[in-house]
Amino acid sequence: MTHDDHTNVSGNVTDVFAHRFVVATATGRVLADLGTRGAEKVKLLVGDHVDLWGEMKPSELKVSRIAQSGGVAISIGHGKPTDDREDLYAAAALGTVAAHGFAVVGVPRRKPKHFEILGRGKGGDFVELHIELNGTLRNSKPVPASDHEWAQEIKQAG
Repeated sequence: MTHDDHTNVSGNVTDVFAHRFVVATATGRVLADLGTRGAEKVKLLVGDHVDLWGEMKPSELKVSRIAQSGGVAISIGHGKPTDDREDLYAAAALGTVAAHGFAVVGVPRRKPKHFEILGRGKGGDFVELHIELNGTLRNSKPVPASDHEWAQEIKQAG
């Protein structure tokens, strides 16, 4: 893996060491770091399926968001104060996606005033949804299976 600010990883937890853990992915194992604050928010067990989003450092993935077993993604702050409303914003956004008949693919991407979420319709088509922090659907656009911005999520969705 390369050094990247927006790495997405999906897989099963194989080992847990305090606030660090190993995830077995389709392409190999990844050491991930929740930080001590993150470890207080998330209780991981060996065998848990996780979707991670964060910054890939040379030795590990610094997790900024995590979703366990397809649940709501939780923001992880590394040394920064966190907004307790962040989980409520994410839950509202995910609820809006479901209310519009889409399944969430991957982990929602937090922007300053909205979330970008890749959704998949019942027919299998992908759609990029922009959801305001209050849960209002701002806009949506079709995403071709060859889209480079969502390539990793589309590949994982199969």
